[in-house]
Amino acid sequence: QSSTSLSAENVSRRSAVSGLATIFLSTVATSSTANALDMDAFMNAELANDTKNCDPKRDAKCAPKMSEDEALCKYGQGKAKVEACRRLRNAGQTVDMGQPGGKSLGGAYAM
Repeated sequence: QSSTSLSAENVSRRSAVSGLATIFLSTVATSSTANALDMDAFMNAELANDTKNCDPKRDAKCAPKMSEDEALCKYGQGKAKVEACRRLRNAGQTVDMGQPGGKSLGGAYAM
C-alpha cells in the first residue's frame, strides 16, 4: 500500500508542478509579445511626432526631404551632378552646391 500511495503522490506532485510551469510560461510568452507590440507602437508614435514637430533651425537633422535632382546636385559626382544641377537651374530653383573642399590637412594625413 505504501508504494502505491507514494507513486500516486509523486504523480500528483509532478502534474501540479507541470501545470504551474505551463501557466507561468504561457503568461510570460503572452506578456512579452504584448509588451513588444506596445513598444513598437510607442516608438512609431514618437517618430511620427518628432517628424511632425520638426524645426530645422534647432535641429540640423530635421531638414526637409530633397528631390532626387537636389540630392544629386548637392552630393553627386561627375556628369550626373552637372545634369541634375542644370535641371534645377532650368526649373528656377536655387542650387546649393554644398561646402567647398576646405583646407587640406597635408603632412602624414595626405597619404
